[in-house]
Amino acid sequence: MSGLFSTLWSWLRKQGLLMMTALLYLWAFAVDPQRARLALAAGGHTLLSVAVLILAVMGLVGLVQVWTNRDAIAGLLGKGSGVRALLLAALCGTLVIGPPYLIFPLLMSIRRQGARWAVIGAVLGAYAVKLPMIPLEIGFLGWRFSVIRSLLTILFSIPIGLMVEWVMERGEKMRLLQKP
Repeated sequence: MSGLFSTLWSWLRKQGLLMMTALLYLWAFAVDPQRARLALAAGGHTLLSVAVLILAVMGLVGLVQVWTNRDAIAGLLGKGSGVRALLLAALCGTLVIGPPYLIFPLLMSIRRQGARWAVIGAVLGAYAVKLPMIPLEIGFLGWRFSVIRSLLTILFSIPIGLMVEWVMERGEKMRLLQKP
């Protein structure tokens, strides 16, 4: 039993945000129980709506991992893919919609299937351009701003991806050199 308690305590200590939230709710219930119940209900509603999305994304991640051919992903998006993969990544980054907590697991799944770090970085760099949002952006900020910002964001997503890859690979090499 003490082993289970020790494991649970170790896990809880690593969950700083969870612990801080629990403490804030304890404080809120002590100060104003009615408002704390409302906050808890609002948080629960948000959790349920997000949980459905997360379950859907985890299902997609599972499909990507099982139904995609590792060699095909590595060939299309891996080391030997060249500029074509980076252009595809920048294009895909503009088409991807949804919050980051849904996109990150999908990108990590593609990374584990053989995509290079530059592709992941380029997708995330270009993710700042949302094609469905461009008409709204034009309406508020003007077409000139929207076009210039979008083009610069997409163009710079490729060098950003390459820099991310360089840093990640350098870190991996350093880690390998430090192992005994």
